[in-house]
Amino acid sequence: MEKIRIGIIGCGLASTWHLDYLIGDERVEVVALTDVNPDNVAAALKKLPADKRAGVGQYEDYNEMLKKTELDAAFVLTPHKYHYDQVKASLEHGLHVLVEKPLTVSSAESEELVKLADQKKRVLIVAYQYPGRGAVKYVHNAVKSGELGNILYFNAMLGLHWHKLAMGWRRDPKISEGGVLVDSGSHLVDLVLHLTGADVEEISAFADNDGQNVDVFTSALVRFGEGRTGLLSAVGGGPFLLDITIIGDKGAITMRDLEAITHVDEKDFIGEIGTYHQHNKYSADKMPRETLPAGEFVDAVSSGNLSASNGSRAVKVAKFTDAAYKSVRTKKPVTLTE
Repeated sequence: MEKIRIGIIGCGLASTWHLDYLIGDERVEVVALTDVNPDNVAAALKKLPADKRAGVGQYEDYNEMLKKTELDAAFVLTPHKYHYDQVKASLEHGLHVLVEKPLTVSSAESEELVKLADQKKRVLIVAYQYPGRGAVKYVHNAVKSGELGNILYFNAMLGLHWHKLAMGWRRDPKISEGGVLVDSGSHLVDLVLHLTGADVEEISAFADNDGQNVDVFTSALVRFGEGRTGLLSAVGGGPFLLDITIIGDKGAITMRDLEAITHVDEKDFIGEIGTYHQHNKYSADKMPRETLPAGEFVDAVSSGNLSASNGSRAVKVAKFTDAAYKSVRTKKPVTLTE
């Protein structure tokens, strides 16, 4: 089988994570690197094995890369503002695309790109890595199989020292197009919607910029299903912590830090504080195998599995984000529309 020829658009920090995977997959070949900063291109080139560097195209303009290099796929790993143009151009050149989160901040632009990928019959994957973790797969399988029954409530929080870690363009609303919610919080929104399957109908959101030009602390109270409620918070200060609880009418699951899982049936709901943990039905031997977005992408392209595309999830994340920011601006609840 011929190798999948990949071009990288954006050779910053995110590229190092994806290259770590790509250089070990014999099904692919990185043939081009593009970044407006030549130093980033040089650093990315050094990540490749010495015998794989010769002939790799090096560009400052992604349009030049698309015109001059024979490619099968593109990895778009640039700041949020540039995703739409770069993903669209790559799809129009007939390439499969993996793009860092979010697909775009705008739900309308995200929908347009998903439709274009469908028309071109190309794989479009947004690099949300959490769903590939074993613990997340376990929770997703439990919810999807009906073990929790009808979802009654969820509470989700992602905490990190974002306002200390997010430097440069992430603090510039003209490029980032938002703060913690659209950046790291995008992972949390995708994860909650993916795990619960909740069709969010209304959002009341609140944000604190903490002296920055973008939101640093953002919480959203949501309504879904038949008037059920849930709470989602992206906390840009404090320790790195991910905590998700999902309660159904047949069971409940709590997942912390993508590792620790407590899963009980409805019969164990009654008892003293602590009973919930004493009757945990989860065990480590039930943990599914972990996967990475780059690996899932290569698998999909190699097999021609267009159903592996997750753009529809990215559209839901964008709609959630649109509504949350509108609620912050208007200080009113916002109804999501299809």
